[in-house]
Amino acid sequence: MKGGRFLFAFSLLFSFVPCLSAQRASQSPPPEWVNNLERAYPSRDWIAVTAEGRNQTQAENAAMSALARAFRTDVNSLTQSAQRYTQIIEGTTGAIIFNESRNFSQEINVNSNIHGLIGVQTDVYRSVSAGGVTYVLARMNRRECSARYSAMITENSAVINRLLLSAQSEQASLSKYSKLSFAHSIARETDNFQNILEVLDLTAVNRKPAYGTSNAIKARMLEAAGLITIGISVNTDQLSDRAQYVEERTLLRRAAGSFFRDLGFRINELGAEVPRNVNYVLGVNVRFEEISQNVFSCRYYLNAALTDASGTGIFTFTEDDRKAHPNNAGEARRLAVRAVEESFKHGQFAGEFNTWLMRNN
Repeated sequence: MKGGRFLFAFSLLFSFVPCLSAQRASQSPPPEWVNNLERAYPSRDWIAVTAEGRNQTQAENAAMSALARAFRTDVNSLTQSAQRYTQIIEGTTGAIIFNESRNFSQEINVNSNIHGLIGVQTDVYRSVSAGGVTYVLARMNRRECSARYSAMITENSAVINRLLLSAQSEQASLSKYSKLSFAHSIARETDNFQNILEVLDLTAVNRKPAYGTSNAIKARMLEAAGLITIGISVNTDQLSDRAQYVEERTLLRRAAGSFFRDLGFRINELGAEVPRNVNYVLGVNVRFEEISQNVFSCRYYLNAALTDASGTGIFTFTEDDRKAHPNNAGEARRLAVRAVEESFKHGQFAGEFNTWLMRNN
C-alpha cells in the first residue's frame, strides 16, 4: 500500500492532526499528489481530496469540507451525527454492548477536532515558490475503511434487531416504546454509516441492513406511542389572583402535555378523576418562593413523577432554580414560570426523560 502500510485504528477519526514526518521540507519539490492526485492515490483504491490555503488551518478546513462533499454531506452533519452516536454509546447500560464503537465514543470526547469519518489520513505540503501556499491531502483507503464501517453496521444491526424482536412481544407500554425509540436512535446514525459505506464500496448498496431504514422503525415507534395515553396533572401554589393561578396551571399543564404529544403519545389533561383509558399519569407539583432583596427574585421548586396504571412510580424528576428581575416581583415570578415551562419542552425535564427512555431497555 502506498506510503507504507496504513495502520488503521478505529479511533482515528476525521481529525486533521498532521504528522510531522508527512510534512515536506519547503525547499523540496512538491509531492506527486499536489500535481496528479489520481496517479498518487487511484480512485479505485482511495477516496482522496486536496485543498490549499494561505495557511495550514485554512487548507485543512477546506480539505475537511471537500472530503465531506465526497460523501454527499457536510462537516456539520458529520459532526452532529458523531456526537449523537457517542451519546448513544455512552448512555447504554446492561446487556447492550457496542464493541466496535467503544473507541469511537472515547476518542470523540478527548479530541477537539473530530468530524465523524473513520480512518482519515492527511499530508501537508507548504510551497515557498508558490508564495507560501499550503496544500493538504486527506484520504481514506476504500478497502480498510469499508471493513471498519461494515463491522460497525453489522454490530448495530444486531442490536437493533434484538430490540425490535423484544418490542414485538410486548403490549402497548412505555417499555415497548423505549425499545423502539432506542432502536430508531441507533438506526438513524447507522443509516448515515451505510451511506458512507456505499461511497467507499459501491457494492454495499446491495447489502442494506436487515432492519430496513430508521424511518421504518420510526413509523413503528409512533404507532406504539399512539396507543398510549398519558394523563397530565399539575398543581401550583394557591394565589389570591384566581385568574393568574388558572393561567399558570394551564400554561404548565400544556407545556408538559406538548412534550409527550410531540413524542407521539395521546394526552389527557386530568381533572379530579383519572379516566380508565389513561395508561400513565404525570403528576406535577410546582412551588414558587418570592424573595425581595436588592433585586426581586423568585425561586421555583419543580417535582414530577410518572406512574403506571397501578400507581407504581417509574420516573421521578426534581429541579429548582431562581429567576430575578431588577424592579418587579411579578416579572420575576413570570420568569420562573417560563423556566418551568421550558424545562418540560426542551430543558432539564425533557433531557432526563429522554435519557431514562434510552436506558430503560
